[in-house]
Amino acid sequence: MARRKAKEADYISKLTEKQRIVITDMEHKSKAFVPLQIDPGNEVEVVEIDGGLITGLSEGEYICDNLVYTIKTNTAGLNITWFLELKGTKNEKEAKHAVDQIIKSIYYMQDQAAYPQATKYITNRDFVFAAIAGAPDKTLPVLNNEDIKILCKKLKAISGRRKDVKDMFMLFCYIKPNVKYKTAKIKGNRAPYDILCYSKQEGYIPYPSMLMRLLEGKNIQSKCSR
Repeated sequence: MARRKAKEADYISKLTEKQRIVITDMEHKSKAFVPLQIDPGNEVEVVEIDGGLITGLSEGEYICDNLVYTIKTNTAGLNITWFLELKGTKNEKEAKHAVDQIIKSIYYMQDQAAYPQATKYITNRDFVFAAIAGAPDKTLPVLNNEDIKILCKKLKAISGRRKDVKDMFMLFCYIKPNVKYKTAKIKGNRAPYDILCYSKQEGYIPYPSMLMRLLEGKNIQSKCSR
């Protein structure tokens, strides 16, 4: 019982401007990670969903790992939620399962009767994004648009400023840590894009400004900075 109470007390990490965090999933032995640095004027919560925000699921039932939630934002005055699933796999079937886990998490969080503490994270949000994160030594398989279509439709539907989303696939991205990238970059010819990053120097992903660059399709890189 004591262990369960400790778990419930520490599934939220609060960060303020310029603070850094490396989000991992050591519990499931994943090598994937997401390095974030909070933009000036912003305060966020990094929330563990599976086993923290959402508990009591059946054995063998899996949901999304984490989300990042803006509490106070100075970045265009936007309220943003970002779902993160850390997979670190070359397996296409596992990558597709990651998409299902994010969708399932959203449905649970919309169940206000069962999970009233979770509802705020997807309510009155300007934009809701999602990402699958990989590991430095593995290549994430690129899913076709049909594989992520249901998820992207859902993300757009729960985004309050959905009219400003010109391409729903911009709400989804792949996070690919790579030691060659000393500065976090966005790469791709069209959505969904890749975010290339690392947990050293300036390789941390600026949050939430990089997500707005995804949405605008600006400054997309084709080569890495070394």
